Amino acid sequence: MNRVSVLLTGVCMAAITGSVAHAADTPPTAIEEVVVTAQKVKTDLQKTPLAVTVLSGAGLEQQHIVAPKDLDNIVPGLVVNTTPSNPLAISIRGSGYEGIENTSAQPGVSYNQNGVYIASPISLNANFLDVDTVEVLRGPQGTVLGQNSDGGAINVTTVRPQLNRYTGYTDISGGSYGYDRFRLVGNLPVGDTAAVRVAVQQEAHGGWSNATEVPGTGGKYPLSNEDSVNARVDVLWKPIERLTLEIWGEHYHNSTNGDAYKNLDDPNPDPRELTQDFASKMKQEADNVALSGAYDFGWGTLKAIGSYQRGKLDGSEDLDKLDYATALPILGVHDIDVANNRDGHSYTAEIDLASKPGGKLDWIVGGFYLYQRYNEAVEEYQYNNNAANQAAYAAGDYNTYAAFGLPVNLSASNPYYGETAGFNGPVAFETRDTQKLQSGSIYAQGTYHITDGLRLTLGGRGTVDNQIGVIQDYFGLEDRNNGVPFAVLKAKFRKLTGRAELEYDITKQNTVYAMVSNGIKPGGANLNPGAVDIPLVFSPELVTAYEIGSKNEFFDKTLRVNISAFYNHIHDFQVDSEDPIPFQGGLTNITSAHVDGVEAEATQLLPYNLRIDANLTVQESKVDSHQQLLDPAVAEQIDIANGGPFNGNDVSQRFAAYGAAGGDVYGHALPKVPPFTFNIALQHSLYFGDGSSLVSSFHVVYRNPYYFRIYNNPLTDRLPSQHQFDVNFSYKAKGGHWHADFLIVNLTNTDAINSRYTDNFGTFITANYYVPPRQFIGRIGYAF
Repeated sequence: MNRVSVLLTGVCMAAITGSVAHAADTPPTAIEEVVVTAQKVKTDLQKTPLAVTVLSGAGLEQQHIVAPKDLDNIVPGLVVNTTPSNPLAISIRGSGYEGIENTSAQPGVSYNQNGVYIASPISLNANFLDVDTVEVLRGPQGTVLGQNSDGGAINVTTVRPQLNRYTGYTDISGGSYGYDRFRLVGNLPVGDTAAVRVAVQQEAHGGWSNATEVPGTGGKYPLSNEDSVNARVDVLWKPIERLTLEIWGEHYHNSTNGDAYKNLDDPNPDPRELTQDFASKMKQEADNVALSGAYDFGWGTLKAIGSYQRGKLDGSEDLDKLDYATALPILGVHDIDVANNRDGHSYTAEIDLASKPGGKLDWIVGGFYLYQRYNEAVEEYQYNNNAANQAAYAAGDYNTYAAFGLPVNLSASNPYYGETAGFNGPVAFETRDTQKLQSGSIYAQGTYHITDGLRLTLGGRGTVDNQIGVIQDYFGLEDRNNGVPFAVLKAKFRKLTGRAELEYDITKQNTVYAMVSNGIKPGGANLNPGAVDIPLVFSPELVTAYEIGSKNEFFDKTLRVNISAFYNHIHDFQVDSEDPIPFQGGLTNITSAHVDGVEAEATQLLPYNLRIDANLTVQESKVDSHQQLLDPAVAEQIDIANGGPFNGNDVSQRFAAYGAAGGDVYGHALPKVPPFTFNIALQHSLYFGDGSSLVSSFHVVYRNPYYFRIYNNPLTDRLPSQHQFDVNFSYKAKGGHWHADFLIVNLTNTDAINSRYTDNFGTFITANYYVPPRQFIGRIGYAF
């Protein structure tokens, strides 16, 4: 009997054992209080005048949210998209991460763990490990949080070491597609003043999809698979009552074949079967180490925290998502990334001094510093239909570089089709570049209690960003220039952001607030010295947000309803666009745009031990200024009509397309702003006389069609509606030590599109990423 069968049998036996006991009606009498740290001090969610969604570690497990990417569709206003060979693209209320292929670009949503700004985008691919809470803050965070952000923030708090307690848990999971997870967590006290918490997790599963044309695999080369390891050690030392010191380190490693992105031109109608012939590979590593200290003076607390972060990505990828025979008649070439390597190092430092809560004036002052260095190396090959290419393909030389990590070995007689015909081999694009970012800021914020129920908050922040982009090698030009870098580009920005807010307690359970705030996403350099339209340096993106909200509890705290309405004016909105000159695309700025909407969250305790948790979002967006942009998908069609990518005769047509009336994006909807989403979970708790319990839940998510890019092309950009149903059963035995869970994820086995990706380089293909198929997962665990 395999592991999955054992787990499912155990879950069924646990449920049967519980069902023969005598039920006892012991429902909770009120909705639990939720404590958040959104403003760097602990406050009740209902008295925190921000649009905040809080997910507990137990709630994440119940919905099988195992990584940041799984937060998509769960939180109002939040869209999370995977991208091939690139970081996650996280967006809140339209502000996100459009420049994922540019190492100079910064995200619009900051990600923080235990108070540390996680600068390495590769770390966002790591799975959640021993999480206490996840807070999602919606709207600009331009005052007290570590890194300035214009979309919002995700704050992850892990379970911290506890003094004088031996605790921990372990569990093992198994399920469909070879799903396999093992976790072990332990809290170990060291004397009376110190404690160590250790968490280890291994997780793996087979591919959701197959590449059907990879030689030697029988049409079953798995994609979207996983083989990851997470580990964290957290040490707490409290030598005296007023002083707390903590150091933690975390490691993440994942080795896969890459995500399954299906080209819109793939002739196979099965969304899980991809007509690809290149054995893509992807390795990701992330290491984060942080040291923090806090001293309580009585009247206030001084905190300091520093971190070192490293992220590394090594990949090779089928860029056109097709095989050689299919790609040639459609694109003119077969496009492959034989090397896509990123190696990043980041350092952060932050210090703040906060008053003791409860006075007439609550205040905090502080400063933040970030240094980030990213090295990138890319080598792209394209094969056309000349005799040398055909011979290489037939001889198998085409796949000599498929073994990940081995040097490329291709015939020098294989010229690239296009402007780079003088190169040896089928080289289409080659670059090595380095991006450096230094960001420093100081901030202050205070809340004045005008009366017991009326409060005024004012905050401000000054930010200075310096960036340097160095192209060491661009189409081999460093060698031609005797080692001299091809180009050095510099950018420097200074911005002031702030927040003003008035909140009023109508009753102890009903609070209203009104706020105006702003935040920025840094600008940067495109490393495109030959561009005629796309700037060498793009400007910071600034969001000015106006928001009103109401937080309420009714009927003895059995009903909680939180509502917010917002209007976000976006200045210099950053978007990816193509330049009329080949290879010179990048980020540019749209002068003015806006997003407005209403978000609501509700929790209701019902009779018969039922509970409903629901949220919904209604929003609209629009570009408010006129601007000409060249859609990469349009450039692709021009290239195809001329026989292949960048064949030299298409530049004049690119200029004509850039100036065409259809290139004005005025009035377009912004990318990743679904007009309507809702999320509802119905939960039933059954309590047994022996102290055991069975919790059953049914979860539904729905999202309206929306545009994935600024161009609003109905063929390439419009994503269809998405819906999904999940089921969970969780049995906890008497004493609370043993538990067994059974989950069905994607109950109806929908093939909904989670995200879409249009490559801004190469052949500009557009591809879909589908939600994982139906999975059955069983779990047995023990807490001690």
